[in-house]
Amino acid sequence: MAPQDEEFLTQVEGIDLFIAEETRRILTEWVGIDPALTPEAAQEQIYREALRLQKLTEEAAEDFERATPSTTDSTYWDAVQTKESAWRAARETVLEQELYPQVTTEMRAERAEFDAQIEREIETQQDTARKAQDPDRWRSLNVRPMPAAERVVERVWLAKGPRFRSLARALVAQRIEDNQPVPMTGRDPIADELARMIDDEIRRTPEIDPELPF
Repeated sequence: MAPQDEEFLTQVEGIDLFIAEETRRILTEWVGIDPALTPEAAQEQIYREALRLQKLTEEAAEDFERATPSTTDSTYWDAVQTKESAWRAARETVLEQELYPQVTTEMRAERAEFDAQIEREIETQQDTARKAQDPDRWRSLNVRPMPAAERVVERVWLAKGPRFRSLARALVAQRIEDNQPVPMTGRDPIADELARMIDDEIRRTPEIDPELPF
């Protein structure tokens, strides 16, 4: 490895984690990175922008510290808190001035229109499934969210896991749409019947653990 590569990696290791994550988020989710770049080159581009912001933050933090000099009765912890406060203020200022403005008004408008189009397509699919009274639409969550269904799930299955509750909300909403009974309490006999349906679906289609390397 070339000396300059070693120096670069050393600098990368010292990047503020918040700066690094925000830089990655803005560049990948909003600004965009040349798709022709290799994953390594794309990551290097993110790192170099993060390092630029890191340097600006360091300079701004020094200015903030000079603006609030220590007093004769300042303790070591006072100095530490002053340094931390200066860093947070500098980081916020730099990101607001240098990173976030890279997301233009046009980008935001385009994203909003894209999200709205996706939402319309989802609602169309949900309406089609509802009109067809597809009895399995809850399994793919192809049901419009419903506050009433949310309240039922919170009342009946609050102790269940996230996936169970997600499927339960869809199943309850579907049954409300189809004028079918839903449980009012955890002691309602139909609560056990629906819970078995949900448990069977979870066993039938287990989620893939994102932590597994395969």
